[in-house]
Order: sequence, then C-alpha cells, then structure tokens
Amino acid sequence: MNDIQTFLPHGYCFSWQQDLLLLHVVADSLIALAYFTIPVTLWRFVRRRTDLRFRSVFVMFGVFILACGLTHVLDVWTLWHPDFWLDGWVRAFTAVVSLATAVLLWRLVPLALALPSPDSLRQANDELRAEIERRTHYENELRIANSRMKAQIDELESLSYAISHDVRGPLRHIDGFAKALADSHPAPHGHPAQRYIERIRSSVHVLSDIVEGLLAFSRASRTEMRRERCASNAIVADVLRELVPETESRPMDIEVGPLPELEADPTLLYQVFYNLISNAVKYTRGRDPARIRIDCTGSDGRETTFRIRDNGAGFDMKYAGKLFGVFQRLHHASEFEGTGIGLANVRRIVERHGGRIWAEGTVDAGATFFFSIPVAPPVDDNASSLNSNSRGASDVPAFA
Repeated sequence: MNDIQTFLPHGYCFSWQQDLLLLHVVADSLIALAYFTIPVTLWRFVRRRTDLRFRSVFVMFGVFILACGLTHVLDVWTLWHPDFWLDGWVRAFTAVVSLATAVLLWRLVPLALALPSPDSLRQANDELRAEIERRTHYENELRIANSRMKAQIDELESLSYAISHDVRGPLRHIDGFAKALADSHPAPHGHPAQRYIERIRSSVHVLSDIVEGLLAFSRASRTEMRRERCASNAIVADVLRELVPETESRPMDIEVGPLPELEADPTLLYQVFYNLISNAVKYTRGRDPARIRIDCTGSDGRETTFRIRDNGAGFDMKYAGKLFGVFQRLHHASEFEGTGIGLANVRRIVERHGGRIWAEGTVDAGATFFFSIPVAPPVDDNASSLNSNSRGASDVPAFA
C-alpha cells in the first residue's frame, strides 16, 4: 500500500483533461475489445477445422493476443489507479508469450512454405480430374471388351456343349458296331483284326470320357447356382461310398476330420469333393497303404478352407500353374488315366462360389489340394446368362 501511495495514476500525466482521458479510454477499450474478439474467432476456427496441422500456433497466437488486450485494459485502469506492479506483471507475461509465439513461428516457417498454394492445389485438382476421366474412359472400354469376350466365351461354350452333345451318339454307334462286329465275326486268335477292334473300342471310350468331361466342364458354368446349407461331412461320405469299388480292394487309410456346414450348391460341391478325392485315390495307386486325409483348416470369418492330402505320386511345384487348365496333365496316360478336365472343372465351380483353389506337392511324396468357399455367398454374375435348356450338372459325371 505504501508503494501504491507513492505512485501517481496516469491521469496526472494528462493533467486530468477530460477530452484527453476520454480519447485514451475509448481507444484502449476498442483495442482491447478487438483483441478479445480475435481469440474467440480463432478458437471457433480451430474447433471446426479438425484437420489443421499447426493447431499449437493458433493456440499460442490466441493467448498472445488475449494478453495484449489485457495490457490495454490495464492502461485504462491505471489512468485512475496506480497499480503499476500488476500492469508490469501482465506485460511481462505478454512478453514471454510473444517470444514463445515468435520462436514457434520461426520453427514452422519451413513447414508453412512447403504447404501447397491455392494455385498448385487447383492445378493438382485439375490433373486429378483429368486422370479420373481417363481412367473412367479406360474402365468403360475394358468393360465393353470384357462383355464382348464374355459373349465370345459363352458362344464357344455353347458350341462346345452342342458339339460334345452331338458327338455322343456317333461314338455309341461306333462302339456298338465294333462290338457287334467282334461278336458276330470273331477273328482267329492272334489275328490283327481282333487287335484293331480292341483299339477302336479303347479309343472310343477315351473320346467318350473327354466328351463327357467337356459337357461337365461346360455345365459347371451354365448351371444355375442353388445355394443351400450343406453338410460337408455328408457330402464327403457320399463321395467315399461312390468310390468304394476303387478303394475296397486296396490297402487304404482314409481319415475325415470334422467338416463344417456352409452355404453352397450341394450338387456342384459334390463334384468338387468327388474330383479331388478320386484324384487322391487314383494317384496313391501303388502305395501300401495309401493315406488320404480330408479336413478343414479353419475359417477366418470370411471363408472356409478345406484340405485333401495324400501320399501319392505328387507333382513338381514348377508345373503347379498347369494343374487347373483344360487338358493339362502332369502324368502320362500310361501311368494314370484321365482326361485333364476334372481339375479345370473344380476350379470353375469353386470360382463360381466366389472361392479359390490351389495345390502343393512334392514328386513321389504326395499332394495337398486346398479350396476355400466364402462364408457370405457372392452374387453369381452368370445366373442371368444361363441356358434355359441346361439340365444341370447332376446328370454329368465328374472327371479327373
């Protein structure tokens, strides 16, 4: 109190002239009001723009302006009250805040200069818009090309189906007449005619298997998908019963693990399991015992993966890409019979379900086939282009 009493208010400096006092009071008040308004505006701006990178600068700047406004309030106050210590501490706080703000600004100048200008942003947006238009144009061209290719594939499949269907009758006639010729005019033992007839009938049987395989392959994509809740264990059990004639006379060790239920077409899923398991039975020929394991490796919530393992002939992994192609075989027909269509048919069925299939193998150490079926069934794009005359895949046997 003694210090305060020794000071004189600033009004004495103005000789208490009313006009001069009013001028300073109005000017300092308006400056203080402006200073107090700016931090409020900055606070609203920072609050709405949550993507700002330099929020700390706005906060420091707002505190600095607020402190400056307080100094002008105290300028009005000290006109009549000599609280110069309070005025000094407020000014010292303002000085510290202003220095901190200045240092922070200098450190952020390089980052601020690196920000793109409105013109550069406008140019980038124009380039991005042009790129989007180009990509949209290319996507439209690709979509048109895909539609044309799909139409051509459908046409080829229809032609293949028609040819394969029409060839079955003449093949049956050739086989029947060859058998009738052998029965009605038997050739003497060792005569070349007997060998020729046997080769004719054998070739007819091979060609018939190829034709049936092509029909199955064609119908795998032409048949309407009828999804329902399938019990995988029951389907595998049906496949194993079907394969009893091939397995009952051989030393077989077949284990089936717990298999989950899933949403799929039961007829097509049967063909998948039939082809993969029959392949395992075929390629384990000569093993004592032949070991086949069928199980589910699990589900990640998006897809369920099945696995069929065997200790058979296996294959070289460098040829794995050829496994699922039509007429692609990794073993000679003299070793293992087959048409080279079964695995291609399996891949088409799995892909129609929205899944995927792959294989691992080692020569003379067995093979493992995996296929996955999505938990949530995808939209079948082929459903709208089905052939109404297709009888379904159930009347065509699966071929390996």
